[in-house]
Amino acid sequence: MVKEKAYAKINIGLEVGALREDGYHDMNTIMVPINLYDELTLEQIDEGIQLIDNTSIKVEDNFVYKAAKLFLSHYNITKGVRIFLNKKIPSEAGLGGGSSDAAAVLRGLNYLFFVGASMEELANLAKCLGSDMPYCVYSKLAFCSGRGEIVSLIDINYERRPVAIINPPYGLSTRLVYETGVFDTVNIHKEQFEGIKEFLKTGNLELLKSNLFNELEKPAFILQPDLEELKKKVEALGLVVGMSGSGTSLFVFGDEKKLKELPYLFKYYDIYLTNIM
Repeated sequence: MVKEKAYAKINIGLEVGALREDGYHDMNTIMVPINLYDELTLEQIDEGIQLIDNTSIKVEDNFVYKAAKLFLSHYNITKGVRIFLNKKIPSEAGLGGGSSDAAAVLRGLNYLFFVGASMEELANLAKCLGSDMPYCVYSKLAFCSGRGEIVSLIDINYERRPVAIINPPYGLSTRLVYETGVFDTVNIHKEQFEGIKEFLKTGNLELLKSNLFNELEKPAFILQPDLEELKKKVEALGLVVGMSGSGTSLFVFGDEKKLKELPYLFKYYDIYLTNIM
C-alpha cells in the first residue's frame, strides 16, 4: 500500500501568448504549491484498475484512471491497482486538482511497483496527460513555460506564508476562458515575475500588489462578472487578491487576522485558510 498527497497550486503571475498551430497557447507562470490536498491510497491487485472516490466524474474520464492506465502500459506492468481518492480540492477552480491527482498516481505507482523512475521521467510521462501535469509531479515552486509543460524549479528561500483560497459556488471551463480572451505575446512581464519572486523572499505585500497579474482574469470576468465583484470586495479590505489559473478560485494574501475573518464576511463561499509550501 502507498499513500500520496496531491497538493493544489496557485498561479502567482500568468501571461498568455497567441494560439499556436498545435491548438495551445504559449504561457509563462509562477506556480506555487499550497497546503490544500487530495489524499490517494494505492493498493496492488491482480489485474485492472479500480477507482473508489467521492466525485461524480465518470471513471474513464477521471485523470486518476488515465494516469494509472498510462503508467501500467508504459512500464509493461501486468498487475492491477485499486485507488482510493479522497477529493478535497474543488474542481474547475484553477487549483490544478485533477492534474495533481494524476501526478500523485504516477508517483505512487512508481513506489508501489518498485519501478525506480526519476521525477524527470515521470514528468515527461505526465506530458501525455496534460500541460500542467509535469509541474504537479514536482509540486514545488517553479516557473512554467511553453504550454505549461516546461518546468524550471525556482531555488530561493521563502517563508510558508498564510494564504486564503476563496472558491465561488460555480466553475469555469478552461477552454471557454481561453476562447473568450484575446492574447498576443509572452515574455513581456519579466519585471513583474522578478517582483513576485522578491515578494516570496521578503513578504512585501506592496511589492506583490504592484506586480501581480493574470491575463486570464479579463475573459474569466467577462464570463462571470460576479467574480470580478468578489475580487473588488476582498481588495477593499486591504488584502492582495489574484485569480489562480483560469479561475474561479481567488487567492488572498495579507494580514493573517484579516484572512481569518473572511469565512465570516463571505459566508456563501467555500474558504480555505492554508499556507504556501
